[in-house]
Amino acid sequence: MYIKSTILLLLVLLSSLTYSQKELGRELVDKLASDEFYGRGYVNDGDKIAAQYIADQFKKYGAKSIDTSYFQKFKLDVNTFPGKVELFIGAKKLKVGEDFIIDAKSGSASGEYKLVKMDYDKIDAVLGKYDFNSTEFPKVAFVIEFPKPKDRKERADQYYVKQVLASKTPLIIINDNKFTWTVGSEALNYPILEVKSDFFKGDSVATINVENKFIRNYESQNVIGIVPAKRKCKRKKYIFFTAHYDHLGMMGTEATMNGANDNASGTAMMITLMKHYAESKPEYTMVFVGFGGEEAGLVGSKYFVENPMVPLDKIKFVVNVDLMGTGSEGITVVNATENPKEFEWMQKINEKEKLLKQIKKRGKAANSDHYYFQENGVPAFFMYTMGGVTHYHDIKDRPETLPLTEFNDLHKFIRSFVAKF
Repeated sequence: MYIKSTILLLLVLLSSLTYSQKELGRELVDKLASDEFYGRGYVNDGDKIAAQYIADQFKKYGAKSIDTSYFQKFKLDVNTFPGKVELFIGAKKLKVGEDFIIDAKSGSASGEYKLVKMDYDKIDAVLGKYDFNSTEFPKVAFVIEFPKPKDRKERADQYYVKQVLASKTPLIIINDNKFTWTVGSEALNYPILEVKSDFFKGDSVATINVENKFIRNYESQNVIGIVPAKRKCKRKKYIFFTAHYDHLGMMGTEATMNGANDNASGTAMMITLMKHYAESKPEYTMVFVGFGGEEAGLVGSKYFVENPMVPLDKIKFVVNVDLMGTGSEGITVVNATENPKEFEWMQKINEKEKLLKQIKKRGKAANSDHYYFQENGVPAFFMYTMGGVTHYHDIKDRPETLPLTEFNDLHKFIRSFVAKF
């Protein structure tokens, strides 16, 4: 009877522990992806608000700062849209983020523009009618549907055409596929707008009101916390857990890119892991880094690797987590081919513990903050979930759409992997 009661109590405690991890993850995702963080971008200092919140969580759950502050400052150039982002086709106002988006490199424009439609393969003939250097260049906006590029060269050619046209006048691109936004590190003279074809029903004019603000040397930050090893002999050897906390910010005042899956979910995973290790006294010193500037081109992680706050040759492994919000189809591991021994550990752990549907192998890729570590001799994995909702870099990536399907199992899986070191 006593044994049964003890087992039951242990099961209840284990269930409670597992439950609390997902619930804390949900609380963190809901907060980080709320509108009060302005999409964790560079309008209204959304990145700084998010960084301070993460530092507060580090302090609350027991991580210390490496230096006198949790922050490592760096600078980047960024294009922002703090004001109007409006488009009318004829008299109809389109919804930003749903009916149209603007290119992240867009410049400003204001007023009514005559629509000039052209075929991509006849651009030269149409453009030959205009003198772009004339002071009396008419107020027109070119409308083009670009064909799907067949290869890298054609993609580069289309990119060049877009840059040239948007240096002269607004450009409207017909796009009936998914809208996907990003962060711009430069600014064109005029905006590029992507619009659904349904809105072109014979109207000959568009009213465009776009206000961009290009900021040179914007100061952002990485957020760094540390949990020392329980044994002094191992305190100078480190395992890193990393996740970028930044996202895309705001597209004007009416559209916020909240970034629940990308990457409030990974940031939440990192913080819950930090809480676990702070409570359990780890074998190695654990360093937790919330990277800024990932969406702008891995800026924060590149800066950290070039200005490391601990010796790179003392880092045993980097576990970078991004897109942790689903997982019904398992996970993908980037750099699996670069670190085959560690990937084999993962496979054996999952075979034994049966936590995830599959662990898919992927090679080297410069698609998240693991990249500069591996390039500089520090072994690193980048893990992301598969299956479930597919909202990505759009206005639908919000907390209420994110199921956190395998958050508990992922948490356990990562801990089991780290325990192999």
